[in-house]
Amino acid sequence: MQESELHYMCKPSQVAPLAIPIEFLSLAEFLTDELSCKVFWDLIHTQFNTRSKFLAIWSGVRYVAVHRDADGLGDGFVIVNSPVNWQIDYVVVRPEARGQGIAKALVIATLNQAYLHRVPYVMLTSKESLRPLYESCGFDTIRTSLTI
Repeated sequence: MQESELHYMCKPSQVAPLAIPIEFLSLAEFLTDELSCKVFWDLIHTQFNTRSKFLAIWSGVRYVAVHRDADGLGDGFVIVNSPVNWQIDYVVVRPEARGQGIAKALVIATLNQAYLHRVPYVMLTSKESLRPLYESCGFDTIRTSLTI
């Protein structure tokens, strides 16, 4: 089955309120939390079939947005590549934590930080089925391509 892949862009223009607490960490800060790193890697490995893409973009990752469960373990993550403008490469939430608004909070927290860092725009690529999520966060579709 083929699903369209959409390319999005957002120009951060304000800091939006967050109902869910999100930590926005440098990559170095994130890497000190071995348990959350393991959860993140397990999610990437089980939910995406993109190991080679992940390894290719890893050297450019600068920030990680993290949501933590009641025990302090990361259960939702966004990684940000930031050569000049920011590229969100993965938005991932543990299956048992889905449906609580964590993905949206992670994306909005990332946009808030982009605004505070004076980043001109943030981009991402995602399946068309996630379009409502990204548009609700302020992203506009800029291009569509077909994936196999």
